[in-house]
Amino acid sequence: MQNISLIGIGIIVIGFLISLNPYLLIVAVPVFLIGAVILLLSNSSRLRKTLWTIVPLILWYPAMFLFMALLGIIGTATTQKLDFIFKEGFEGKVMIVSDRKCGQKVFKVDGREQLVIPENGVLLYQGKVKPGYINHGYYFESDEGMKIEIPERADHMYWEGSSKHPNKSIVGIWVGGMGTKHINLPKPEVEFKYLSLTVSSADSIGKYSEFHYSKNFEALSDSLVQECEKN
Repeated sequence: MQNISLIGIGIIVIGFLISLNPYLLIVAVPVFLIGAVILLLSNSSRLRKTLWTIVPLILWYPAMFLFMALLGIIGTATTQKLDFIFKEGFEGKVMIVSDRKCGQKVFKVDGREQLVIPENGVLLYQGKVKPGYINHGYYFESDEGMKIEIPERADHMYWEGSSKHPNKSIVGIWVGGMGTKHINLPKPEVEFKYLSLTVSSADSIGKYSEFHYSKNFEALSDSLVQECEKN
């Protein structure tokens, strides 16, 4: 029966470790319960049964929080590091198209890839923008080479009850996400991956979602990608 007790404890430990990733709770909970049942049916002492079933439940939230925090720190430190450089005064939609042979070459400063965004907002890039944790910097660069950091913005910052309410007139970076697009016509047929951003203040960002602006920007980016493909 001692072996049964150890089996139950082992399964509880496995379930607990899996549960540190909250996205795997649907797997971790049944595993934990199986281990707990096996332990409770063994002839272990009541104290041992209590400790191994109750203590993991008490420790779960702080352990999960610590695990996710450490994962975030490690992920951010080891992920791809990108700096986006905009000409001072730039505003509008931005698209970074990855893995284009005719695009900007990859160059780094202090281990960070430098992506210099053209005035039209479409950067064809020889490198690949990788998904996952984000370690990005955003900067305006003056004609004299001075860099000013651009703050990040997100819709939730302006929700009622949010602890952050940035000035709506200050220009910031709005990260749109990554995607894949396939162009069939006109030829040549091409598929590409991209990252989208918007440089705007909160009180002006709506105009960059308007139909005519979006269609013109899409036509521009598609034509640049296809021209690159031809060359």
